[in-house]
Amino acid sequence: MSISRSTFLLLLSALMLSLGIPNEFFKLGSSIFGIFSLVPLYLAIRDTSSYRRAGVLTGAMFFLVHLMSSFWLANFKDFALFTLGGSAMFYFFLGIPIGWALRYSFRFPPSWRPFLFAAIWTLWEWVKSIGFLAYPWGTLVMTSRELIPLIQIADLCGNWGIGFLICLFSAVCAELLAAKNRRSVVPAALFTLALILLSTTYGLIRLANPPEMETSLDTILVQNNADPWENGAIRKNLLSSQKLTRKMIPKPNNPPDLVVWSESILNLPYLNNRDYYERIPREDPFVSFLGDINAPLLAGSPVIVDEYSNLYSNSVILIDSDGTQLDWYGKIQLVCFAEYMPFTEYKWVRSFFDSIVGFSSSWVPGSEYKSLSLENKEGKTIRFAAPICFEDAFSSLTARLHNTGSNLLLNLTNDSWSKTESAEYQHFVIASFRAIELRTTLVRSTNAGYSVVVDPFGRVLYDMPLFVADSIRVPVPIYPHTKTVYARFGDWFPAFLAMLIIGLFIVYPIAVRLRLVKNLGKYGIINNTVSR
Repeated sequence: MSISRSTFLLLLSALMLSLGIPNEFFKLGSSIFGIFSLVPLYLAIRDTSSYRRAGVLTGAMFFLVHLMSSFWLANFKDFALFTLGGSAMFYFFLGIPIGWALRYSFRFPPSWRPFLFAAIWTLWEWVKSIGFLAYPWGTLVMTSRELIPLIQIADLCGNWGIGFLICLFSAVCAELLAAKNRRSVVPAALFTLALILLSTTYGLIRLANPPEMETSLDTILVQNNADPWENGAIRKNLLSSQKLTRKMIPKPNNPPDLVVWSESILNLPYLNNRDYYERIPREDPFVSFLGDINAPLLAGSPVIVDEYSNLYSNSVILIDSDGTQLDWYGKIQLVCFAEYMPFTEYKWVRSFFDSIVGFSSSWVPGSEYKSLSLENKEGKTIRFAAPICFEDAFSSLTARLHNTGSNLLLNLTNDSWSKTESAEYQHFVIASFRAIELRTTLVRSTNAGYSVVVDPFGRVLYDMPLFVADSIRVPVPIYPHTKTVYARFGDWFPAFLAMLIIGLFIVYPIAVRLRLVKNLGKYGIINNTVSR
């Protein structure tokens, strides 16, 4: 294949995947673009005999998709070169070995290739979504938001099974287009169609049999739409959030069960600055406000975990109406190089970061998977997990929080710095799969959006418009705690794919050589050679 043709296919594939992911044109993404997005890339890699070119093509694909879908990372303060440019280059180099693996899959028979291609791609998306450098954006599953029946399989295999099906569909379509003998691909096409039909049927059955609601939680969600980096905005943001809360409680004898603000709304550690919050804001002191609303408040706040070493956790705290801090949860999955700088316990590392990015201090990762609890008006105890910011994008982390006995996911987020609708919707789309995976209600209370209540099937029940200061009071449905297949076994599907790939890559070449030796012996070639 010529370089110009492979370049065209690469650009087409990157554009289609970027349009499939939520963007400024398609707010919730486009499944049509998504399911066909890897057809051009498959053809480009299939038609090149060079592992080097396959690696460069795949690296360029990762680079372009990251730039086009996560362009809003450039709005992270003054670090655009680092947050967007640096991360894009990082994905380019990671894509090279993935391209080698994808190219190797074409050594297998035509009916096997689409499955291996999809398995390798899914394994890549899993690897980029776990660990210290995890970033579960730009994935195929983000293109599937419209396919409500199909995505119900998330409670079985997480979002990895959905991404696998999308990639497999693209790969089969590409193989049918390119194969000289299309009959050899028909079994793979029929099997793929059967998988999609079975998955959709499973989803329709689940949708037709919703779980029985146990109770509800009368909840006020506050979206204050404030600039998180505005100097001296602590009092202003507090006062704005308090006014929006009071708006939802017109009668003092009708308090809600819970008020939820967004991440980082309390800038100073509450327990250590109680006297400050008794005075600020002057127009409506915070502690007095808590007594007036007569309801618990869940809000983002720093928590001092080691006063001697001046170590802080990015946390959410649950405060009672009398001002008592009832409980808290510390964020475990921190944003690498933004919230957490690795190895900063060493002076030379701190000096390096200070010289490169201008800061070296960071949050301390939380260490405890836990859920918080409160009672509603019916006297029923409700346990909820509170993943912070982009933690709700991580399947396994959220499942571990859920498995502490939670029957509600309550996420507090501050994404307003992105200043783009696509960033807010992307976060929502990837988070919405947690509700399906765990069959529980998901509530997202954000600074600027997307504040929303999602049911256990991933459907929106209530929401607020983006980048608007507003509040809503909603009855959040609560369902009994349940452990789905995914909640019990976690990321079993990518682990299975990894073992399958390793096994095939080792066994198949050996089998081919043994068959070759057998055939040579059958025709006497080996014996004649030896006798000579």
